[in-house]
Amino acid sequence: MADHVCESRAAARPHAPRTRSPRLAGAGLTWVVIAAIQPVWGADFMFRAEVDGQTVEGSPLAWSESSVSLLTRDGSLIDLDPQQVSGATKTAPRFQGYPATEVAPRLRDEFGSGYDVASSTHFLVVYPRGDRRDWAARFEALYRSLTRYAAVRDFPVSDPAYPLVAIVYPSEAAYYTAIQQMGISLPSGMLGHYDPQTNRVYLFDPGDDWEQPGGSAATIIHEATHQAAFNVGLHTRFAEAPRWLTEGLATLFEARGVWAPRTGDRPKDRYNRGRLADYRRYAKEDGPPMPIGALVASDDAFKSQPLAAYAQAWALTFYLSETRPRQYAQYLQTTANRPNFASYDPRSRLNDFKAAFGDDLRLLDANFASWMKSLE
Repeated sequence: MADHVCESRAAARPHAPRTRSPRLAGAGLTWVVIAAIQPVWGADFMFRAEVDGQTVEGSPLAWSESSVSLLTRDGSLIDLDPQQVSGATKTAPRFQGYPATEVAPRLRDEFGSGYDVASSTHFLVVYPRGDRRDWAARFEALYRSLTRYAAVRDFPVSDPAYPLVAIVYPSEAAYYTAIQQMGISLPSGMLGHYDPQTNRVYLFDPGDDWEQPGGSAATIIHEATHQAAFNVGLHTRFAEAPRWLTEGLATLFEARGVWAPRTGDRPKDRYNRGRLADYRRYAKEDGPPMPIGALVASDDAFKSQPLAAYAQAWALTFYLSETRPRQYAQYLQTTANRPNFASYDPRSRLNDFKAAFGDDLRLLDANFASWMKSLE
């Protein structure tokens, strides 16, 4: 499972995926019999059980004789020890997410009287009581921008089965205290992050005009894009995804001409000027900062050359979505449909990429570099 935190900083946002071996689930539950030791992957049915005195309900994504990985009805992912599960009962033949009317009271109980919960069609946003900003409307507008952008380009999307949750803390100190209590370690200077495990966006209110250049818009947009993309089918939360692909789409939406398309319909209106400047800083005279094949096959560049990696991830995503939208949509679907908890070795990554965009990556490097040089 892609157990990583997508982080946002004021400048580049390199983050290190916290990838672990998937813990799978099942034997010992009263409603399932595992005949073999080999893990079983995925099931649509739901069950309810008691675990450590708490009731959990959801669909098992995978199970073995030693553990269970469960997608809960609020959209979070949890791992269960079968020895701690009791009273397991099948509750439905297919997964059904909780409606917002059930999640909202739980959030109020979780965060207490210092916070309010705002709702929109797809979101529940927890925010400091008394804050007059319409946080839910902001997230909803970004969700509509993403799905509209995807629909125009024939990218496959579907609405999530549960409300998407965002948590807005009143200050940087409150944000860092909360994430430390969650056991998440982030560097200083972070403005927010998306956590695929809880399926929540966490951020704090910097108190600026978020729509102005240099404001908090880039953080909100970047993290909301991650959250929406992982929940509408553009990416999968349940298997390893190429980092250039996930970060490329999030950085694509940092550009105002993408998330607010009414500001202009020319390609140059969709430029991410900051990422474009970084790309040009690192680009070679006869090609991109690094060969496309290297960026596709491995996530290592995000550790060794983070600014260049983020810049090229944006540039390649912009190039493919503008010039080859059908092939890009095919590639998104291929990566999103990979088996639950499957690892993604370099050869498989390259094969999937070549199946969408062709075998001649040197030619693609040249065409990509030439197109980037033509941008005004």
